[in-house]
Amino acid sequence: MKKHSLRFLIVTLIGIMIYSCQNEIEDTPQQTDLTLSEELASESDGQIVIGKKLENPYSVKNMRLALKSLKAKQKKSSKSYSAKTLNDDLDIQATDYYVKFWVENDKQKNLLLADSLNLSIIPLDVEIEQEGDYFVDENTEIEQAQWLYSSVVKDYQFNSEVAYEKIEDLFLIEESGPEEEEGDEEEDESTTTTIAGKSAISKSFLYDLEDEALRITDNWEEPEDEQDSQNGLFARRSKRRPQGYIRVRNTVTGGNDPVVGVKVKTRRWFKWAKGWTNSQGFYRVNRGYRRSVRYTVVFKNTRGFKIWPSTISISSARYRAGKHSKYGHSITFGTNSVGWRWSTVNNATVKYLDYCTQFGIGKPHSNLRIVANGKSGGGAAPMLRHTWGWLGFRTNSDLISYFSKTSISVPINSLWLVFRFVLPDIIIKANASQGTDGVFETTFHELGHASHHKKVGSGYWVKYINYIMTYGAYGDGHGHNSGYAGVGEMWGYYIGARLAEEEF
Repeated sequence: MKKHSLRFLIVTLIGIMIYSCQNEIEDTPQQTDLTLSEELASESDGQIVIGKKLENPYSVKNMRLALKSLKAKQKKSSKSYSAKTLNDDLDIQATDYYVKFWVENDKQKNLLLADSLNLSIIPLDVEIEQEGDYFVDENTEIEQAQWLYSSVVKDYQFNSEVAYEKIEDLFLIEESGPEEEEGDEEEDESTTTTIAGKSAISKSFLYDLEDEALRITDNWEEPEDEQDSQNGLFARRSKRRPQGYIRVRNTVTGGNDPVVGVKVKTRRWFKWAKGWTNSQGFYRVNRGYRRSVRYTVVFKNTRGFKIWPSTISISSARYRAGKHSKYGHSITFGTNSVGWRWSTVNNATVKYLDYCTQFGIGKPHSNLRIVANGKSGGGAAPMLRHTWGWLGFRTNSDLISYFSKTSISVPINSLWLVFRFVLPDIIIKANASQGTDGVFETTFHELGHASHHKKVGSGYWVKYINYIMTYGAYGDGHGHNSGYAGVGEMWGYYIGARLAEEEF
């Protein structure tokens, strides 16, 4: 009886394991099953260059003109809509606002992010002539702040702590409620929706209205599907949720590794979507589109940490891939792409957290901000967000002294960014010349310090920091509090080498 029960238990457990594995595999479609473009990212970082301002098809003004145009066309066409759709019952009013926020510090930015707003450093109604990883706003009055652009629902409650300007009233043809989670849409002509509290309106009509607004504002772009011969017009086609793979070159194996746990954002005018890469680097965003979209890889990880591009940045690192198919887009970061260092440090951090679980190492704070710059070799773990004030840095001179003693270059005229926006916990000099293994070891070393900080607290860390500022890195071992630096560096060097050996 016991033998049969044991056999049954083993078979059941095997069945559960197989089922679980199948579910994981099914969540990651094979590359051959995807209709998407692919990009080998090899360009260097550069400035985003914007072109002319575009006529906004989603403004209330232009949507009303599009409705008037459709009415005129209906009189000459066999295609008809319900009277309720085209008569005066459809009063186009603002559903959303196109706005810009004047953001002066990290606190203000986080207030906006807490409202789940999508923020852009560039206007949403301009041509983008060249993609890049930073933008110089010539309209900024002072350098200590910047405009961030977004769209908000009309009943959005603006926070009194953040200044803003309303740019334009918008009429968006989809509700600005919870983001879509359904599969690809192929609604029939009778599918309806509700806009701004109005009664049900045919989605087919709303798509035609959107198309007409694109035409009259000279923003027309053909859908990616076949042309409909009826009346010589393009038919309303199904939406697709973009998907793909994000990978990075591994200089040790010569292969391409998945970039794990990063965000992929898509945008078309005022419509945003997002998805996160899984352990295979596969993502799928949570909204469908009818036309091509812009893709951005945001190095904000599902584990809670963020990768920042430099010590004078004000947001997470972003790789802007430009406009590609609505079906999806895959990216592989080569060694001469800025995305290589961000992806490699991201993956090293994920691996470190896994090794903490495997070997019983205390994990660092979950919300680390890790700067991955393009310098070669070394790093620092000032833990600024967790060692501040009377238990750490207090003035600009403290920061200048610390960074200079650790060979981290921060322009004095840019220290306002450190105080207002960045506050990095860890700085990694990540260059492709170090190879994947070199960047991993440096990252493991600095994250070892972060685990140490979490264990011993700010009281210990301020003595460690002050020793470095006083004696310059390690000194000669005889200075006041030299033991704190000795123990800290011993652990950092050990854990960096030990985990790199485990990994490679």
